[in-house]
Amino acid sequence: MSVKVCFVYPWATFGGVERVLLNRLIAFKNYAPDVIADIIFLNNSAGLFSLQQAIKAHGIKAEVFVSQDFGSYYDFVFCIDCPQAFEICKRQRLRYLVECHTSYPENRQYLQNLPSDCEGIIVPSQIFGKKIRYELGNTTFPINELRNFVPWDIASIRVDSNSRRPKWNLKPILFFGRMDKLKDPLSLLDAFLLLEQKRPHEFMIILCGPQSNEIDIQQEIENRQITSKVILLPPVPFLSTNQLLEMVRDAGGIFVSPSRGESYGLSAAEAISSGMPVLLSNINEHLFLVNGFESLLTYKLGNIEELSTSIENVFDNNHAAKTAAVSLRDRFSAQSFIDDWKQLLSSLRLS
Repeated sequence: MSVKVCFVYPWATFGGVERVLLNRLIAFKNYAPDVIADIIFLNNSAGLFSLQQAIKAHGIKAEVFVSQDFGSYYDFVFCIDCPQAFEICKRQRLRYLVECHTSYPENRQYLQNLPSDCEGIIVPSQIFGKKIRYELGNTTFPINELRNFVPWDIASIRVDSNSRRPKWNLKPILFFGRMDKLKDPLSLLDAFLLLEQKRPHEFMIILCGPQSNEIDIQQEIENRQITSKVILLPPVPFLSTNQLLEMVRDAGGIFVSPSRGESYGLSAAEAISSGMPVLLSNINEHLFLVNGFESLLTYKLGNIEELSTSIENVFDNNHAAKTAAVSLRDRFSAQSFIDDWKQLLSSLRLS
């Protein structure tokens, strides 16, 4: 039986939610072709065209567009941190769920006042689900997990493999995410200063992602006098994410996330799935991702000296860190998501 669903999100950006939705469409095409899924954004914030390109390249038949409204022809609507869509669902008499992916507590406040016709809350990880249950207390809404994943186990569409790859003379440290206070790229810059004192002219930083009004990242780099050791990149197109990760991996680099809060840690999961060594702050979501390898792949949040020392340790134990990444990526496969999806449809009486 075919099922037609719609995912609604406020802004089309280059963020993690958009990557989650692309991954879902890839999984549906390969494992659940009876699912017809559209993506609707209420506003465009520069990411729409890139996402449309990626979906087209994968040969996925899905409508992805910007609109302030949508029709009544969906079996179910998933409102992803988008309370603006509740009234539309009510007017169109559509069944809907709320998905919460935001790691910013102030942006989760809408969960405190959900309409009675909402049929439940979806979270991207078990750990984040526990956090939501704690924040909501004795909520009457069911909270179900629809795991985030990385479709590394599905053949990917590749950009031009003949494109010239940079030849870096220094070992790259990749930060891949939004450059704001929560994701905390400044901790990495400070740790890098300590690295330079101990092992000068050995490492470099690549910062890639959307910039934020909270941090003038260019000024922060200049203030630390490390401009020649930092490459600052804008968000990469969705089709180029794998290429970026592979370039850093093949150059002997590592991925570092000093993040102070995550709902899942998708960028870290993507890096792990590429076979790249990672170093993550020891928040619960990160600990869950690398369970069994915490001593090698995590450091104490906020401890700049430990971050610097741990970066050295991951580089010096590169083989062990790569082996850990390969063994961990089975946890992020597309099949895990499909299992959750089938269970969810059954609970909604749609299968």
